[in-house]
Amino acid sequence: MGRYVVLSLGEVVVMAEPTTRFNDGREHGRPLRILMVVDGRYPTTGGAEMQARLLSSAFAKAGHSVRVLTPRLEASQPLHERIDGIEVERIAYPRMRGLGAIILNLRFAAYLWRRRRALDVVHIHMMHNLAGAAGWTKPWIRLPIFVKVSGAAEFQGGILDPALRRGLVHRVLDAGSRRLDGFQCISTFTRQVMLQAGYPAAKLHFIPNAVDCDRFTPMSSAPEQGSRERAPRVVFVGRHVAVKGLDILLRAWAGMTRPAAARLILAGDGPERATLMQQATALGVADSIEFPGTVSDVSALLASASIYVQASHREGLPNSVLEAMAAGLPVVATRIGGHEDIITDGETGVLVAPADPQALAAALQGLLDDLERRQRLGQHAADYVRVHYATAVVIERLLDLYRGHAASPNH
Repeated sequence: MGRYVVLSLGEVVVMAEPTTRFNDGREHGRPLRILMVVDGRYPTTGGAEMQARLLSSAFAKAGHSVRVLTPRLEASQPLHERIDGIEVERIAYPRMRGLGAIILNLRFAAYLWRRRRALDVVHIHMMHNLAGAAGWTKPWIRLPIFVKVSGAAEFQGGILDPALRRGLVHRVLDAGSRRLDGFQCISTFTRQVMLQAGYPAAKLHFIPNAVDCDRFTPMSSAPEQGSRERAPRVVFVGRHVAVKGLDILLRAWAGMTRPAAARLILAGDGPERATLMQQATALGVADSIEFPGTVSDVSALLASASIYVQASHREGLPNSVLEAMAAGLPVVATRIGGHEDIITDGETGVLVAPADPQALAAALQGLLDDLERRQRLGQHAADYVRVHYATAVVIERLLDLYRGHAASPNH
C-alpha cells in the first residue's frame, strides 16, 4: 500500500455502496465489506495465495461482500477478472527496481482512498512491501487494516529480518507496519518473532490458517487403504527450496529398509528440483522416487498416500501439513515452530530433530512398519484439524477481529 497521493489506477469496477455503513459493534450479524490484499501471484498455488482464496470464498458464501486486490506481476494477467465468483483487481506498475515499488504503493494508496467509504476492513496477506506501506495511509482512509504474518518471507529478506533493520527502506516499511490495527499470527513462533521485533502484544492475534476439510477424505474411510498397504507411498507437497529440507529427506530415504514397492513422492516445483533429482540418482534411490511437478489435485494425491513428511528447517504454519492431517495421514515433521503448533508427538504425528536424516529415517521406518499406528495417528490428526482449523472456525475468529475494530470510534 502506499502514501496518500492519489494516482490513477485506470478503469475500475465500482462497488455498490450499501445504504448504511457497518459501524455499530452491536450489529454483529451485518455483512461486512472485506478487501483481501494478496502481495503475490494470485491465484497461484503459494501458501498465502491459497489461503486468501479459500477465505475469500468462505466469506462470500457466508454473505459478506469480498473483493481481492493484488499486484499485476505478469503482463498476461488481466487487470480485472472474476475468480470463484469474486471480483479480482490487479494494480499495474512498471517492473523496475525501486521506482516500480514506489508507484505500486502510491497506486494502492489511491485505490484505498477512492474505496474508503465502500469498505469495512482490509486484510493483507503477507507482511511485506504492501503491508509495510499500508500504515502510512491510516490518517486519511480511516479503515481498519490487518496483516497476516506467515513466516519465512517476512523473517528473511522481509520487514522482520534483523539483518535489514538499519536500512532506510526497511525502517520506513517497519514504521508503517506499526501503525496497522492488528496482526494475524498463524503460529506461536510467528508471534514470538513479532514480540522480539517490538510489536505490541495487544495487536498480535493468534489465528491460524484455515483448512477446507470437505476436500479431504480421512485415511480410515478411504477405499484405497488395501492398496496403500501393498505399495506404501510417502508424500511431500510444496516448493522445492532449501528451507524445506528435501536434501535431508532424500538422505533419510536412502538410509531406510523399505518395501520394494515403496515410493517417495516429492510433488511441487522450485529452484532445487533439478539438484534433488541428481541427488536421488547419486544416492541410488531414483527408481523409488517420483517428481510429478506441480499437482493440481492435491486431495487425490493425499488420498493415495500412506504417510506425509515435512523436513523443513523453518515454517510459519504449513498449509500442506494441515491438509495432510485433514486427509487422515500420519505426519512425520521436524520439531520446529509451526509444526509444533499443530502436531503433538505420538498423538497426531511424529516430530524429529531438524537436519537429522537418521532420526527422520527412523520415524518414517517406524510408521511404514506399523499400519495400526499409522491409522491411529492419522485419525487423531483428522479429528484435531476439523475441531481447530476448519474454515468455518477460522473465519468466525477473523470476523470477531474485524468487527471489534470496525466498531471502534477511531475508524
